[in-house]
Amino acid sequence: MGDLAKVPHVLDSREVAEMVGKRHANLIRDIENYIEVMGKNSKLSSSNFFIERTYKQAGNGKEVKRYDITKKGCEMVANKLTGEKGILFTAEYVERFNQMEQADAIPRVTPNPHYRTRMIGTAVRDVGKTAEALEKVFGCRHGMALATASSMVGEAYGIDMTPVQRLIPAEDNPGTLSPSQIAESLGLFNKQGNPDAQTVNRMLQSCGLQDKPRDTSGANLKNAKWFLTEEGKFYGEQKPMDNKRTGYRGYQICWNADVLSLLRKTMN
Repeated sequence: MGDLAKVPHVLDSREVAEMVGKRHANLIRDIENYIEVMGKNSKLSSSNFFIERTYKQAGNGKEVKRYDITKKGCEMVANKLTGEKGILFTAEYVERFNQMEQADAIPRVTPNPHYRTRMIGTAVRDVGKTAEALEKVFGCRHGMALATASSMVGEAYGIDMTPVQRLIPAEDNPGTLSPSQIAESLGLFNKQGNPDAQTVNRMLQSCGLQDKPRDTSGANLKNAKWFLTEEGKFYGEQKPMDNKRTGYRGYQICWNADVLSLLRKTMN
């Protein structure tokens, strides 16, 4: 049996807009102009460069157009940039795609199909044991421990644990909002017209909900990650993130809806 065709690595057009310092709407306009021109040449397929997608806006659920941009598409965007901006974008997108390719190179366990049923049962039991250990050692929430454990065990056994993860009970007040989604809900946008996540992060810090490690002078350490304060744990949770598209592994703070009311008060 031949290998299945690999899904191309892509970057979200919203990410690319931030990387090049453009409004997302303007980048969409540029992309659609590229697609129109490529359509005049039957030898070219625009889907090798740009793949049309949609996403739902936070708050109103409205579907908005975006694009998945392949490495070839990023090269086309970069060719239209000049000077320092073009150099920085090229360096960043090349690094991102290299990370994704390196993640592909990690060997995966291929279990013997004759033992798959028995392996699934063992994997499910191991999820429970691993989750108990994570809760005990790290003091994390039960749902978060189960989600992390199922990913770890699934990777170790080479089994898709997605059906199991759907059975994990929801928290009473789960965190689902990213700083960008909060910014969109609050109507906070930067000069490029994108949700201003940086302003939201500063607001969350000023409210005492999150902070960064500090040096001996009390200043935030550069490039350090945000962490939840004790007060912040009432409004958010740090969730494990394994983004196979970008190759990033770590933790991301997700906020619940209650934080929107709190931040709106600070804006009045």
